[in-house]
Amino acid sequence: MELDEFKAFYQAHFELVPDKSGPDLEEMLRTRSHTAIERILRNLLLEVGSALVFMLVLTFVMVTWSSTVFRWVGGCLVILGIIQMVTFIRQYRQLRNQLNWSLGSVKQYLVAMEAIISRFVQLYFRYCMRSIPVGMVIGGMLGAYVGVTGDTSDPAFSALPEHPGVGFLITSLVLSVLSIIGTYFMLKWYIQRLYGQYLDELKACITQLE
Repeated sequence: MELDEFKAFYQAHFELVPDKSGPDLEEMLRTRSHTAIERILRNLLLEVGSALVFMLVLTFVMVTWSSTVFRWVGGCLVILGIIQMVTFIRQYRQLRNQLNWSLGSVKQYLVAMEAIISRFVQLYFRYCMRSIPVGMVIGGMLGAYVGVTGDTSDPAFSALPEHPGVGFLITSLVLSVLSIIGTYFMLKWYIQRLYGQYLDELKACITQLE
């Protein structure tokens, strides 16, 4: 096969955006955007299902374990889980309804979808980032309570030493800082993996229509 023939064959079968214009290009980009949005919808449902399973398991542990501290913390997590589920279901319905919208041009359609998903990703990221300092405050309050009162009678504190020394405190602080840093980068990767990469694909479709 000659070089020019091979190039033409490659462009016709493998390139994401072949040399098209007008209605053909718009239809191809609409199909690509539908695929990206369907994957976002799938991930939203997966997160809703995961949150439901997590709340059920957490509720079971709260009922069967006699830790007052864990029940308070677990109760707060269940409330947050319910809020997350409601938010994700609402976002799913909004995107599902928008997916069937056929008014206006393809570009208008893609811009509207990109705005909805972009707003959701930003809110989700801020929600996750704010949960880190909230967790730090709760952990600090529990640590301060144990340190001041010396009360380790709750089963949640059974693994703590009776008289923690300086080494234990330094190790705990170092592990806490490393956990916070690791959680930050893990959440960035997680959100990009589930939603960010498909949002980037939508933006690329919009760019190709300009």
